[in-house]
Amino acid sequence: GGDGNGNGSPSDGERKRMKRGGRSRKFDVEISFAAKIPLRQIEAAMRGEDSGQEALRVLDIILRQHAAK
Repeated sequence: GGDGNGNGSPSDGERKRMKRGGRSRKFDVEISFAAKIPLRQIEAAMRGEDSGQEALRVLDIILRQHAAK
């Protein structure tokens, strides 16, 4: 190991690997239906037409999730 400068400290990547330590974790996930949005409303919103606020909220969520990746 080491950070390449001879002081023997682990690099950032090595520290991250040590934290994981091969442990596996289990998560319980619950998915629930929120709303049914007609694709026509989303299409209209993409064209700039008045499509109602619900479709715009869905687009906002999708775009924020995509940007976070």
